[in-house]
Amino acid sequence: MPNVTKTKAALAKTAQSKVESMFQPFEINGIQFRNRILAPPSVADQADLDGRVTPALIKYYRTLARQGVGTIIVESAYVTKQGRGHVNQLGISEEEHLEGLGNLARGVKKEGASIGIRISHAGAQTSEKTCGEQPIGPSVLNFGRDFDVSREFDQGDVGEIILNFVHAAERAEESGMDFIEINGTEQQLLDQCCCLKLNSRMDEYGFSKIETRLKLALEVVSAIKNRESVNIPISYCFSIFDKIEDGFKPKDLKNMLKLLENAGVDFFHPLAIHAMNKCFENKEPLCQWSAKYTDKPLIINGNIKSPQILDEAATMGCADWFAMDQSIFDRLQWYQFLKRKISQ
Repeated sequence: MPNVTKTKAALAKTAQSKVESMFQPFEINGIQFRNRILAPPSVADQADLDGRVTPALIKYYRTLARQGVGTIIVESAYVTKQGRGHVNQLGISEEEHLEGLGNLARGVKKEGASIGIRISHAGAQTSEKTCGEQPIGPSVLNFGRDFDVSREFDQGDVGEIILNFVHAAERAEESGMDFIEINGTEQQLLDQCCCLKLNSRMDEYGFSKIETRLKLALEVVSAIKNRESVNIPISYCFSIFDKIEDGFKPKDLKNMLKLLENAGVDFFHPLAIHAMNKCFENKEPLCQWSAKYTDKPLIINGNIKSPQILDEAATMGCADWFAMDQSIFDRLQWYQFLKRKISQ
């Protein structure tokens, strides 16, 4: 495994070297990446009604890879039907999902890109019609008229949730994915647990401490990491902007990253509305704050849809991948466009 600190130091030498490094091959956690351009998950809703991969889904991601993307993270796949958030969402909860996921992974790799898959549990952000039962959440919640009121998960639910994530990780590895990304954002279950507005529990999974509100996520990561049949690297996607107004401080971010790192996370995906938006008294963007507290590789994400923003993000020197906005990929010859513009 390469020295991540040295990688970031090399990126910090000059803005030009940072820009040029985006289009060069590199290796992290034993995985070869052909460049640092990443296509983040998008809710394509092109799976079938049983969550299986369709030809349209394979075509979509193979086209992205063929056009030059170095890394693709496949849209959120539910780890159990109980955690399915919407119809036609991709699934990774059953053996019947394996064949399609394997075809998808092989297809993307044939085009030269690396591939990961985001695994997710919707928690309270679903309905009985969609998931087949009353939704569960950290507390009794209702996200609106399109969703049903959840019940508070109990200790028995916790064991099932953890096992569902472990089995999903096993299927991801078996299908040929290079890594998994655990969804700790988008107000999905693990994010619901971390949010004071959504988690009013007074037990080991609640209170005001980040350590307790993060407990379920830590148990999920640890269980995957300790499973002998799983050797796939783990990315963790998170967001904090909706939590800052509730008192989330830099010390909480530091604790959060260290706890997840100790549990076994291999790299982090901090999600912002805009990659350059500053947080914590408008001092620095989230990616830079994250780089202060972990030496793990980082994905920078948030409305990067022009060469100018990409250049600015690269100049910060804290990111190992650059997640581009979908609007870039909709442009013809986008890869050549980016490479030409930022090298001028």
